[in-house]
Amino acid sequence: MPLAEEKVALTKQKIIDRRIQISRKTVTDEQVVETDLVHEEVIINRVTKNEIIQPDRIPAARQEGDVYIIPVIREEVEIIRRQVLVEEIHLQKIVTKEPFQESVWLRRQELNISTDEE
Repeated sequence: MPLAEEKVALTKQKIIDRRIQISRKTVTDEQVVETDLVHEEVIINRVTKNEIIQPDRIPAARQEGDVYIIPVIREEVEIIRRQVLVEEIHLQKIVTKEPFQESVWLRRQELNISTDEE
């Protein structure tokens, strides 16, 4: 007995309902800007000092008028080499003579040579 069967078929269709157009435009307006420009210049002078300072009197950075003074400090190690006489070692040679006597046993070999002729 033949049976009935239903099948579904899907299809897509593009429908344009309206169109949109986008455009871009750049508008320029001239505007005047006013300000003061400041130009600063620094003059650097290196002033040689070579002064020995005490550890409790290290100068700080300071300003004198329109001049800002920055001290530059260098530590130096001072090494002094000198000869120090620590001690003297005195050597004295004393020569003494004393009589010495001791009995010793000495060994000696003697040869006796004889002939028959005697």
